[in-house]
Amino acid sequence: MNKQPDRIKAVIFDMDGLIFDTERISIPAWQKAGRKHGYEITTPHIIQTIGFDLKGTEEVLKHHYGEDFPFAQIRALKIEYIKEGFINDAPPLKKGVCELLSWLSNREIPIALGTSSERKRVLEYLQSAGILCFFQTVVCGDEVTHGKPAPDIFLEAAKKLGIPANNCLVLEDSENGIRAAQTAGMMPILVPDIREVPTEVQALAKKVFSSLTEVIDFLGNILNLETVQ
Repeated sequence: MNKQPDRIKAVIFDMDGLIFDTERISIPAWQKAGRKHGYEITTPHIIQTIGFDLKGTEEVLKHHYGEDFPFAQIRALKIEYIKEGFINDAPPLKKGVCELLSWLSNREIPIALGTSSERKRVLEYLQSAGILCFFQTVVCGDEVTHGKPAPDIFLEAAKKLGIPANNCLVLEDSENGIRAAQTAGMMPILVPDIREVPTEVQALAKKVFSSLTEVIDFLGNILNLETVQ
C-alpha cells in the first residue's frame, strides 16, 4: 500500500476479535450449541467463519454440515452460551482498546466501527462495555448489501464520517477485513487474533501489530502527535 501517512484523518475499527475477545469464547459456545442439535462442529470450521457476516457464516457451516444444518437455531443457542460467560453483559475487551480509543478521542480524531455483526448485538456489547460514546458512527453487516471482503461496510463508515476513503485507517484482525479495507482504498492495519492470516494477506497491510497498544505509537509517529496519554 502506497499511502501518505499525513492523509490519515479517521480510524475505523472492526469489532469481534479486535475490540472484544469474542472469537476465543465463541468456539466452545458454537460446539456446545451444535451438540445440542446433534452436530459436532470442529474448531477449524468455526475459525473459517471469522470475518464473515451472517450469510457468509451460514454458507461456510452449511458447506461442511449440509443444507439441513439448523443455522439459526444453533446460532441463537450459541449466543445464549456466550452471554453466560460475560461480566456486566459484555465480552472481555482486548488489550489496548480503551487506551487507543481514549488517545484518539483526546486528539479529536474521528472514530467509526465497521463490523460484520448485526446492529442489535453490536450496540448491546458497546453499551455494556461503556465504549459506545467513542464512536461517531457504527456500520454493521446487516445494513449493507455485501459483507466483507467487499468494501461496503468501510466505505459506508467513511461516508457517514464525511471523510474520503483514502483518508481512513482501518484496524482489522481478519483476512476478510484486510481485503475489504484494501479494496476500499484505505490503510489496513492488521492486529491478528486466533485465525492465522496468510502471508499474502499480511502483505496487504501497512503494518502488523500484536496488540492495539502498539498502534498508539504508530499513529503518533505518522500523525506527528505526542503519544503521551
